[in-house]
Amino acid sequence: MRVSGKLQTVDRALQLIELLRVNHEVTVSGAARMLGVSTSIAHRLLATLEARGFARHTVASRAYCLGPALEGLSPSNTDSDYISITKDQIRKLQIETDETVHLSALSGRHVRFFYTIVSRHIMRVESRVGDLLPAHASSSGRALLATLPRGAVRHLYPDHDLITAGFTTTPTRTALELELEHVRDRGYARNIEETEPGIASLSVTLFGPGRMPPIAIAVTGPQFRLRFEQERITSNERLIAQALMDTVKLLQRRLTPSG
Repeated sequence: MRVSGKLQTVDRALQLIELLRVNHEVTVSGAARMLGVSTSIAHRLLATLEARGFARHTVASRAYCLGPALEGLSPSNTDSDYISITKDQIRKLQIETDETVHLSALSGRHVRFFYTIVSRHIMRVESRVGDLLPAHASSSGRALLATLPRGAVRHLYPDHDLITAGFTTTPTRTALELELEHVRDRGYARNIEETEPGIASLSVTLFGPGRMPPIAIAVTGPQFRLRFEQERITSNERLIAQALMDTVKLLQRRLTPSG
């Protein structure tokens, strides 16, 4: 049965989404070949899907993968892109600080950890890959929440009281909003034994290209070795924060298209 012009375009777009889901990555020429169309038509279809958030360019290649509107169908795409583009610098950061380094993304009111390079110390923070922590109490979550407009933060946290097991300096939305202002002023977020006794961390946000969501890069270690203080910035915190921010600046330049 012949498909009408408009329905044929829709059908091709749906086929293309299915190809992205199954193959994870599709090039323009590959899409043209699999759909049986010219490369110009395949490019227009992919560009339309990208504009609507259904597809996006990958970081490590010239291919396309599922976009944020469909990432529930393939949640590892963004993770693998970030791992591919950051892992060499993350390794250098881990060696420089001699502490564990995590990558994480915002997931509602939580942060989801998807990559870790652990410290070589015997007493260290282990991998958190797959773990969820409350965003408002963790350094990674605060770094990411600080990038959101105030209205978006209030939408995430409609209630005044924020429930967290254990101790936190941000038990209310008002306290969280104040801490997010401090994060913006400092350029990084901090957590001293708020999500886990004896553990401290610093985090900075890295922004991806296009429609890729930002991620947080965190340096985490035992508080007995880091010796951070709530009321002041210690020399060790200053050194680790600088190493972290320098790493993110370098990666940000790599992820920002030159114009």
